[in-house]
Amino acid sequence: MTKGAAAEVRRVVIDSRDVQPGDLFVALRGARADGHEHLGDALEKGAAAALVEADGPPRPEGLPVIVVSSCLEALAQLARAARARLDAPVVGITGSVGKTTAKDFLAFLLGGPAAGVFAAPASYNSEIGLPLAVLAAPADARLLILEYGINAPGEMDRLVDIVCPDHAWLTAVAEAHLAGLGGIADVAREKGRLPAAVGESGTVWLDPETAARVEDQSAGWPALVQVLNPFGACARGLEGVPGAWHLEHPRFGRLSLPLGARHQVATAVTAAHLASALGVPDEVLAARLPELQPPAGRMTIHRRGDLCLLEDSYNANPASMRAALDTLQGWPGGGPRWAVLGTMHELGDGAEEAHRELGRRAVAAGVDELIAVGEGGAWLAAGAAEMGDARVRVRLVDEAGEAAALVVAELPERALLLLKASRSEGLERVRMSLFAARPLAVQEGAA
Repeated sequence: MTKGAAAEVRRVVIDSRDVQPGDLFVALRGARADGHEHLGDALEKGAAAALVEADGPPRPEGLPVIVVSSCLEALAQLARAARARLDAPVVGITGSVGKTTAKDFLAFLLGGPAAGVFAAPASYNSEIGLPLAVLAAPADARLLILEYGINAPGEMDRLVDIVCPDHAWLTAVAEAHLAGLGGIADVAREKGRLPAAVGESGTVWLDPETAARVEDQSAGWPALVQVLNPFGACARGLEGVPGAWHLEHPRFGRLSLPLGARHQVATAVTAAHLASALGVPDEVLAARLPELQPPAGRMTIHRRGDLCLLEDSYNANPASMRAALDTLQGWPGGGPRWAVLGTMHELGDGAEEAHRELGRRAVAAGVDELIAVGEGGAWLAAGAAEMGDARVRVRLVDEAGEAAALVVAELPERALLLLKASRSEGLERVRMSLFAARPLAVQEGAA
């Protein structure tokens, strides 16, 4: 440690734009940026110290530094130390889809910060995000809910080495990150390393389909394994339409859930079972369940007059794309149905056929207008054309800005619009442009 480096800091940050007085700035190196180039910005904003690597560029005078061989490993060590000081069990969540929604639903049902429950911010689930999430937890937290996200073999082992969960929720095993992970069996094996790390006093939760995917591994898991079918014991199973779902649950009573998609309802009911196992009374859960709202960009419902926009643009893989199209197909009401669909990244050799299949599925789901975006959009458009349905208009654009221009210019006042693609496609620009062009009061949430 360089002379003068601070022993105590208020926060740990990796983006110099986020630095506030008293923070520790970690100069991480990435494929597109090197934090060492922003040490001057960190100093100007009042950083208490910076974590730097020995072979970095010259450092500005006046900034205390801690020199390490690897900032990434040092960040992990800080998180391990922070975890050791916390008297709070960890619920770890992983899966090919639904991790952030599961995390946010569970945190809300457990009572949130008022009950001492800390949930990882946004999608802090990588080798960088997971340590930052732990370091952001308050010292008096009573329970932590963390996401574990991977896209290559071995990553889960490194995440578990940073924070080993006391309990685990495996949301799904599906076609995601196949470029790095390989096939479905590889996804199941790597995702299964999280529940395998749970000790004998912990619990692992998963649904029947996921349990079947990991059957070869789960026999060796030390924890209690609970396979939950969210609707299996309901006196009245899931009824209604997207945005207004109803069911009669044997423990939580009659529920009306203002969620867009069927899979969100399944996640909500599963989260309620977990919250119950963690000590929340069933009557409290019955009152909280109808108040659930999904995270931004995960089948978020926006309304503007007779226009309904379903924004599911945070991320995409074949499983979540199918679920989004199923939701659009089942959505109540008339009016034309538009879909702006873009590239699903990291699918490997099967990317073209996966996109083509979903183009065909979009037509089968009753889309009237398909705007296909980007490289994957070309495959989506080709798949849609294979259906030979002259009723469906298909247009291909290069990027989200072009899609936004078409939507702003041509979307009818009365319509249903779905936005779905991988995060890097930036389809939220369509929503932003549309609402800027139609400046009316927006009602968010339930149908």
